[in-house]
Amino acid sequence: MSAPYLRFENSRIQIGGKNIMANSANLSIAPKLTEEKVYGRPDLSIYGAPTEFVKYCPIGMLQGQLEITFYISAETFLVNNNPNSIERMFEIKAGMSDAPVNDNIVGRYRFDGMYLKSFSFTLAPFKNLIATAIYDIYGTIKRYREGIDRFAQPVVDFAHGLQSFGAMKISGADAAAAMGRQFEISNLKYSINVVRKVHSHIRDNEHTSVNTRPEGATPYRITAENITSEMNIESNELIPNLNPYGDQQNGSTPFGLQDSMVTAYLYGLTGEQVAKFSTSGKIQTQSLRVAEGDYAKGSVTIKEVIK
Repeated sequence: MSAPYLRFENSRIQIGGKNIMANSANLSIAPKLTEEKVYGRPDLSIYGAPTEFVKYCPIGMLQGQLEITFYISAETFLVNNNPNSIERMFEIKAGMSDAPVNDNIVGRYRFDGMYLKSFSFTLAPFKNLIATAIYDIYGTIKRYREGIDRFAQPVVDFAHGLQSFGAMKISGADAAAAMGRQFEISNLKYSINVVRKVHSHIRDNEHTSVNTRPEGATPYRITAENITSEMNIESNELIPNLNPYGDQQNGSTPFGLQDSMVTAYLYGLTGEQVAKFSTSGKIQTQSLRVAEGDYAKGSVTIKEVIK
């Protein structure tokens, strides 16, 4: 008889048919229900009729979410043995495919119809790079086979803070030149998000055949409507001469200035470049924190509208 509880070591995390070296996964699925009530018999004491509960009725599609955290490595992003590339299941970009990510497994359950919602990671000194990916799921989950199926990777080149680094250009100029002194990035947070629109066929979803399968009504198509990326850095300096347009203005006009850009270069401990992420846009916020027993720390956030 199989064990009633599944250990972390025996849990399989598979996204798009590819095993992922994850350190956590949170899977949820829920129907959208509303209460249906009817009026009962007249009651003279209240000069009306009380309502009576009849049943719950679905008012939307079965929808869920998967959130995973995993270690970034060259093997994670490898596409057809091509380094410095990113699998579609982790990539959000303009012109991205509307096709769902299928063939997914978490623990004892498998499911299809998954769409990437957000991807983020933090780059800090002396630490492995751990990323977070959040997906929307449309449909139900099904039981996966019982066999213990451990994922073993003999050699892994993790992206690490010892080799990886960030670089910034302020309104088109190198950060050190724009500041007139040394500019250091001590921490970096990157995130990219997509807002999707669900398209459905009324006739398909109203047909009685939707009740013959547990997933019920499903979307005909899900498209990317809005994509934004954001980069937040912790640094030793703030950006002086910041104008209302979110640019550094050292001249007499705010027009014609280039966007600022922050780029994160991710490298493994062996020195191989794993990936590169960048955000180019306007400076949204910046702040400075000074506390006893610590250095002054600046925080600068840049946001880019990709679509």
